[in-house]
Amino acid sequence: MVGEERDWSRNDDFRVDLTRPPAPAPGELDYASTITAPTEWVPYVYTDSELTAQAGQGGLSIASLVFGLLGLLIAVFGVWGAALSLAAVVLAVMARVTERRAGTAWAYGLWTGLAGLVLAVGWVLIVTQVLTVVPG
Repeated sequence: MVGEERDWSRNDDFRVDLTRPPAPAPGELDYASTITAPTEWVPYVYTDSELTAQAGQGGLSIASLVFGLLGLLIAVFGVWGAALSLAAVVLAVMARVTERRAGTAWAYGLWTGLAGLVLAVGWVLIVTQVLTVVPG
């Protein structure tokens, strides 16, 4: 009852043991055999051959970034940066497929290449639309 002290010397048959899982029902697997994954996250450790193979990759991404920056810089001053910017976009798309671990470099190469192309198209529009209207 409420507020009464329990008599621990008495043997109760109705005692629930919550410290271990119940026995499996007929046809069910044992609890221990159903645990298949570790309970903590275990990081992947690369082997030496994997590290040396990864160290050689990244050339397309770096080339895309360099061409993108050069194309953007040249496209600020004129339409001549369009070729480098287009090369940067093509290299970035190729690097996206082949180089999984160089995600940031090819992404910056893609964006700088696209920005250079936009500036080059802007120069073409300025030259063809604005300057041809001026009588001269």
